[in-house]
Amino acid sequence: MSQVNAWWPVALSHQLRNAPLACQLLGLPLVLFRDEGGRAAVLPDRCPHRFAPLSAGKVRDGQIECPYHGWRFAADGRCTRVPGTEQAACNKPLLDSVQSCEAHGLVWVSPGPERPQAPPVAPAPQQQNLDTFWITDQVQCSLQDAAENFLDGFHTHFVHAGWIRHDRQRQKLRVRVRALADGVEAVYSEEGKQSGLISHWFEGERGVSMGRFRLPGLAEIEYRDARGGVNLLVSAWMTPSGDGQLRLFARVATTRGVLPALLKRWVLRRLFGVILRQDRQILERVSANQRRFHRIPATPLDGPQDLLGPGIRQLLENGQPLVFAERELEIWL
Repeated sequence: MSQVNAWWPVALSHQLRNAPLACQLLGLPLVLFRDEGGRAAVLPDRCPHRFAPLSAGKVRDGQIECPYHGWRFAADGRCTRVPGTEQAACNKPLLDSVQSCEAHGLVWVSPGPERPQAPPVAPAPQQQNLDTFWITDQVQCSLQDAAENFLDGFHTHFVHAGWIRHDRQRQKLRVRVRALADGVEAVYSEEGKQSGLISHWFEGERGVSMGRFRLPGLAEIEYRDARGGVNLLVSAWMTPSGDGQLRLFARVATTRGVLPALLKRWVLRRLFGVILRQDRQILERVSANQRRFHRIPATPLDGPQDLLGPGIRQLLENGQPLVFAERELEIWL
């Protein structure tokens, strides 16, 4: 799967209202707005007249107006108005419109010349009612490093010590690593409650848990109870924006209970904010250190505890499904 021929999330749907939004995808500055039918539209964030950023302008009747001289552009890139002249609307676009759609609460963009055949990658399907909310962030790191960090349980004893796990309170559990049609997954069993505060405060009986990565950039953590119900599902879509920056759109879903959704969201948002800040700090330190050693090419040294990292790296490098026999092992996590 080529990066330019894939769907990437660039904004939350509810953020795109009556004003333009600026974003960047794979180094390309873009402007998002809603057309006259309420559909998401995407154009390069540059007026062809004097190169002003269209994202600094306004949306007028489903078209975007340049803040410099007021030129207006429709969703297909045609110029429809040039104030101060009697120039007729263009029949040929002056800007190349970018493929876009909306799904799963997100606005998606594909920078390739043709619309991708596959739909945007969806979160794991659920049969029960869940309370959900979104967290967004931006990190200076690669997609590979962020995806591996998100799905790596072995860093939590140190980076998130006390919040998720403790190094001196490890559990012996079984894990199965298997290939998916578009990714790789680890399924953990025989695990009790984690030793950190978050598990003790918010989690009931632990059944099975899963970590998975799916192309082009979805990482998910799923915790289920002994009856198969979802305790927690975090779906994190990661979009390379450019200049080593990665945009994160994380959907946090929890089972509905006695605690009101608004109160639970308020508490969990702050707890996950702590975890995200800790991850951002270590990822940006890793990224900065990689730049310090850029003259000395190196490949990550994988150990037996690196369950998903090698598969994620291979998926991102080749863009093809992995082929390997399902394996099962015991670990201390």
